Amino acid sequence: MLRINLLPLKVRKTKIAVQLYTYFLIAASVLGIVLILLFLNLLLQTRRLDAKLEKLKVAEVTLADQLGPLRGLARQEQRLAELKDMIRVLGAEQGIWINILDDLADQVQDDMWLTRLASERKQEADPLRLTLAGEAFHKISVADFLTMLENSTRFAEVSLEDLSETMVGGTPQVQFKLKMRYADLQAPAQARQP
Repeated sequence: MLRINLLPLKVRKTKIAVQLYTYFLIAASVLGIVLILLFLNLLLQTRRLDAKLEKLKVAEVTLADQLGPLRGLARQEQRLAELKDMIRVLGAEQGIWINILDDLADQVQDDMWLTRLASERKQEADPLRLTLAGEAFHKISVADFLTMLENSTRFAEVSLEDLSETMVGGTPQVQFKLKMRYADLQAPAQARQP
């Protein structure tokens, strides 16, 4: 089969150029439309994200308002934990005082009475130091009491700080003040264990 092209070369070249130009315009138009659609899509997504961002900002403000009381609760829980720890420590020391008073009651003479008992401890690990004041009818009772405390395993470093004698209604009374260290701090802990 033989093909005869009757169109001159210049016309053919022009026809090909027009076809190429037409294809180029169609491709450019399609590309332009695609780019415009992509731009519009990005614009729409930006608006959606802006709307979501505004909602998140409103939610953040709402949550901040709701978290205010919760932060107060956290501080209250921390304070409650501190108070529980203090109660635990005081509860442990409460047993010590029962033992101290029992031990002192075993040592007190019949003709004497105690008027003051104070304690001092700078840190929890330090020994408990006691200051004891009282009155008796005789100096011998105070001396016996002092000796019994010194011989006791529960009290250590017993010292007489003050001793004075006065007459009350014709009867002599002796006022005394002692300082000592309570040595049996493990007794309450052992008593609490089952």
